[in-house]
Amino acid sequence: MGLNEFLEGIEPVDRSAMEDAEKYWDTRTHPIGSLGKLEEMTIRLAGIQGTPIPSLANKTTIVMCSDNGVVAEDISSSPQIFTQMLANAMARGETGVAALSRHVGADLRIVDMGMLKTLEREENIIDCVIREGSGNIAVENAMTREEALKAIEAGIAVAEEEIKNGCSILGTGELGIGNTTTSSALLAAITSASLEDCVGYGAGISEKQYEKKLHVVRKAMERLSPKRDIIDTLAALGGFDIAGIVGVFIAGAYYGIPVVVDGLISGAAALVAIELNESVRDYVFTSHRSSEKASDVLYRALKMEPSLDLAMRLGEGSGCPLFFELLETAIGCMTGMGSIEDNAIDPNRLVILRGKK
Repeated sequence: MGLNEFLEGIEPVDRSAMEDAEKYWDTRTHPIGSLGKLEEMTIRLAGIQGTPIPSLANKTTIVMCSDNGVVAEDISSSPQIFTQMLANAMARGETGVAALSRHVGADLRIVDMGMLKTLEREENIIDCVIREGSGNIAVENAMTREEALKAIEAGIAVAEEEIKNGCSILGTGELGIGNTTTSSALLAAITSASLEDCVGYGAGISEKQYEKKLHVVRKAMERLSPKRDIIDTLAALGGFDIAGIVGVFIAGAYYGIPVVVDGLISGAAALVAIELNESVRDYVFTSHRSSEKASDVLYRALKMEPSLDLAMRLGEGSGCPLFFELLETAIGCMTGMGSIEDNAIDPNRLVILRGKK
């Protein structure tokens, strides 16, 4: 199937299942709504799965890797070869997201969407290369429209394979030196927020490099066509990694599988997917509040609040396994608590806390 068929096949979540999940929570032995976001996330999951009592089986984070031509503008503290070095280290299970995934029993898939061929790849890295490195957004589009569409469809295919193998929740991660610049530009274009609110310091850059980063994003924005659609915007400002993640969000929504945002880069991809079909939003969960400067803009645009705030800025998809564990804990609480009836509690004496600050 093509992209349009996937977009047209996305259905709204089951609101009646969400209502039933809420009613079930209200029969548990606790002040109604007192478990806050733990209740909210299971209710949303119930709507996605179409059942009042949700569950999770296999969990996978998909990490899209690509090099970005904008690195030529000296907007990163890390050399471009780090993309490839870290992808290999991740494939060997040696990075943060790999350790976290192993700890919570989640799978990890590393996908080469467009890394430069400077180093030999670990064998378990999935080859979906569109082109070796995107264009430099300071002077040219990152991708052609056709490449952007091809990258989205590659992301759909990778996610589809995981779903067909029994995955019940997907996380999204990325590796790509320079991609806080591309994602900041994309966020600014989608939200119309100021560049100063969207452009941050990434993994750590000097003040001089930060000024260069702002200048690059401003130049990239000035090149945008007023007649563009969201695919044109993605092609102009994004990268193969971001476009691949867009496909993961679309596949999740199509197949009725929740997909988790890690931080700024995967969050920008989620916004693109939502622009393509608003119903995608119902299938998106946010894991943690990144320390990246643009986080406030991102979460306002997503109309969501992250579940955790651990001052993390690692990237890689590292927030996703943490969220998997949190969501499983919420389900365990939902299914493990006794009922107010079994405990002979008068429901009229319970305090209702749901929706209160």
